[in-house]
Amino acid sequence: MEKHTGASAGGAALAAVDPLVDFEAYVRASERKHQRLAFLLTGDLAAAEDLVQSAYARLYPRWDKVRTYDAPDAYLRKVMVSVRTSWWRRHKNREWATDELPELSGAADHGADVVESQALLGALRSLPDRQRAAVVLRHWCDLSEAETASIMGCSLGTVKSNTSKGLAHLRAALGQAEGEAS
Repeated sequence: MEKHTGASAGGAALAAVDPLVDFEAYVRASERKHQRLAFLLTGDLAAAEDLVQSAYARLYPRWDKVRTYDAPDAYLRKVMVSVRTSWWRRHKNREWATDELPELSGAADHGADVVESQALLGALRSLPDRQRAAVVLRHWCDLSEAETASIMGCSLGTVKSNTSKGLAHLRAALGQAEGEAS
């Protein structure tokens, strides 16, 4: 996460903007992509909404400083992964992963795309949290290994290992060969 120095004319203009108005504009502009990331990290829509709200709640008190960063999204992604990890640690003995997805209520077959996306989401849900975070950050957010390591607070080797194991698990769960494209 690079920080903006604030010494330029843009820094003076940023200082003139009300932080609350600036934060509200940031939330409106970025909320959908952060909700998608949260859903991929949690595997549950309600938990994803809670995760996004918790991350924004942690971001707001630091907004004066974070808004000067070149990439405030990187800071928020790190907060989201940290919050999700703390939730997992707090509740890891209360939830159990299952091999089968629950039946969808009243939904007719909408095609192969829906089936594939549900299979992928089910396979993502079955991954351990660290592997899921590594796979989502690397392949959905398209972050580098170094950026992913920074967000997850671990070494580059741990990111590589978690990503490799997570992808291998996803391939096995989805019945793909090692070199087959998804």
